[in-house]
Amino acid sequence: MLVAKVLEKGQIVIPKKAREKANIGPGDKVEVKVTPKGIVILPFKKSYTESFKGLVKGKLSLEELEKLYAEKT
Repeated sequence: MLVAKVLEKGQIVIPKKAREKANIGPGDKVEVKVTPKGIVILPFKKSYTESFKGLVKGKLSLEELEKLYAEKT
């Protein structure tokens, strides 16, 4: 079992083992769901084009990539 402590401003630190297993890194977004049994934290699913961010450095913005992708589908 992994345990996280709630800090003064309501922040928590996701334990390293959980971050590694869920492939969550600095700057990544997570989805927080409140269920009848408690709170669930899930990696936020990136858009198809967002997953390629940084591969084509300086060429096209994310918005331009999404527009091109939408035109081709």
